[in-house]
Amino acid sequence: MLPETDIQKLAVESRQKLIQEFAETYANLRERVKRVPDADARKVSEEFSCPFEVALIAYLINMDGIMSLQQAVGFFTAELARRASVDEDVPNLPGNIMEFALVEGRWISHIHGVFTRHLELRVRSLANLEDVVDTTTLEVEKALSIIAERTKLAETYISPLVEEWRKEHLKSTSADVINSFGQAITKWNRSTLNGKFKQVLKRNQAHFRILRQALTQATDSFTMDSSIKRLDSLIDELEQPLDKLTPRAVAHFLLHLAPRPQSGRGDRSAYVAVGVGSTRGNKAEPDMSSPFDFLERDIKLAHRRKGDDRREYLLERIGRVFRVLKYQGSDANECVRTCYTEIISRFHLKDVSLDDSLTVASEKLTVALVTEKDSIAINLIFDFVNDHVYLEESI
Repeated sequence: MLPETDIQKLAVESRQKLIQEFAETYANLRERVKRVPDADARKVSEEFSCPFEVALIAYLINMDGIMSLQQAVGFFTAELARRASVDEDVPNLPGNIMEFALVEGRWISHIHGVFTRHLELRVRSLANLEDVVDTTTLEVEKALSIIAERTKLAETYISPLVEEWRKEHLKSTSADVINSFGQAITKWNRSTLNGKFKQVLKRNQAHFRILRQALTQATDSFTMDSSIKRLDSLIDELEQPLDKLTPRAVAHFLLHLAPRPQSGRGDRSAYVAVGVGSTRGNKAEPDMSSPFDFLERDIKLAHRRKGDDRREYLLERIGRVFRVLKYQGSDANECVRTCYTEIISRFHLKDVSLDDSLTVASEKLTVALVTEKDSIAINLIFDFVNDHVYLEESI
């Protein structure tokens, strides 16, 4: 077991690192938001009925590939509604709304980006330990290792983040924390997550009771006594109403929510799995840095879909790449040219005339209204994929 002093020291280090990262993220968003095209942000604002300042930050979050525009605006809207419900409304002034959007955008970006990626990596060692948990064969040393690893993850990594979130979200409850972090960890929507709260809490308590039972097999020692007391305390804390959980209980609950990579072994514990798979699907993917690396992957994935489902999926992905290119200074015609060129190259398309395709696209974009040009360009790229990439594959 980690000594209490070590836990506190590691928690302080995590908090200091978090503060530094947040300062950098805030500065980054404040600088980049100046380069977001006003027309694009107003279009987002109108489409999703959100403040213009929120649309600006949602645009950046989407462009970073963290989530869709609709999801980003949804998280901002949920927090605005929560604040209104506790009489902490954000004043309806551009400066106040922009400050809210920057601060909340920093949280959304961190929780759904850096935090979930790091948690997924860190939980792998815990998953390897927990694979052998059952009611009859768990050894004392293994139980102690699991408790130590869970304590390190929950109380020195997750808990400091949870406490900072509570500080910056006035009058928030532990249920608000779980909703905010839980959706990022599990990829469930809010209603699904709420419906599984009690089930996961019970599984978490059952898991701790199995660990406690293993420790009672050992001869008396200070380490065993302190470990059993820690587990008893956690089980009691998890008995509290969802909106009254301690930060420590919330951290352990969120850790229990985290998907465990499947080992393929037959002795996996029934007390850990809560019905979610690894967010990467246990697939080894190449490193992707260019927007077209992601677009190539999405085009291949979209091939499994049919009809309107494929269209909706691809238009959203193409739109994201299109916004990145525009952010880098390209106009609609240049975006189409770049996309066509990349698609022909990556999918080794034969008998496709780039010049002829660009001529047709240019004619349509020339006569298009300024307000409709981007939408037409995105649809042209979609049609190009549909007519050439999928046609090639079906032959």
